Amino acid sequence: MGGTITLTEREMEYLFRIIDSSTCIFRRHQFFLWSQGELQSLLPHGMLICVFDEGSGQSISIEKFSRTEISEILFSELCRPDGGIVFRVMSAWSAGKNQPFLLCPNNPNGIAYKHFVNDLKRGNLERVAAHGMFDANGRTSSLFAFTQISGVLTERHAYFLELLAPHMHMALVRMLFHERHHQPGAMVEKSRKLITDRETEVLRYVQMGKSNLEIGSLLKISPLTVKNHIQKILRKLNVNNRAHAVAKAMALKITL
Repeated sequence: MGGTITLTEREMEYLFRIIDSSTCIFRRHQFFLWSQGELQSLLPHGMLICVFDEGSGQSISIEKFSRTEISEILFSELCRPDGGIVFRVMSAWSAGKNQPFLLCPNNPNGIAYKHFVNDLKRGNLERVAAHGMFDANGRTSSLFAFTQISGVLTERHAYFLELLAPHMHMALVRMLFHERHHQPGAMVEKSRKLITDRETEVLRYVQMGKSNLEIGSLLKISPLTVKNHIQKILRKLNVNNRAHAVAKAMALKITL
């Protein structure tokens, strides 16, 4: 990355908040709220894809944090090991001496963009900003791909990625560790009974970012009925707004 980048006072404040709040992430819903909240101040995006590779023959974990709608079929296509854009981006990042990897039609790295443009359009990803961490042997340990970015990507975004990647890595590791070693067991089964099947349907569409009108049209019920369902969901989950309802549902594995 050429040239020296100086952060503004506001960017410094954003950076401190992102780093500070990252230390409190232990659960999936916390990572979701962090990625859709604090992280957006420096790296605005629609969907964040996280890849974590433990090595030693362990399977690779691929996590998605998004409030935009994407079908499971399309997401599986993006993450295919044999040519999916996620693994191709990871290979390009690794080959680039572990520098942030930007895919943007307005970026000087236009040659790389041409190799990915069809995948970006097919996956409705717009632009991609990716960076990760590697281990002591130079093997890729994690990759974070910010997608569905509407604005032009610059070296400033690359610098933000360099600053934040270590903190994102540790937050992801803590989340995965907590999930593996603190299985909720009976609590999950109990939480699934907390809301009705219809309320779960409504909550899934809320997770996709649908409005009451859109949800009503999809479920063939009135927007007022949708509103009533959402109010009941908020009360049952003991939360104040839709975003926190989605996050709590993810924590309780209601919508997953």
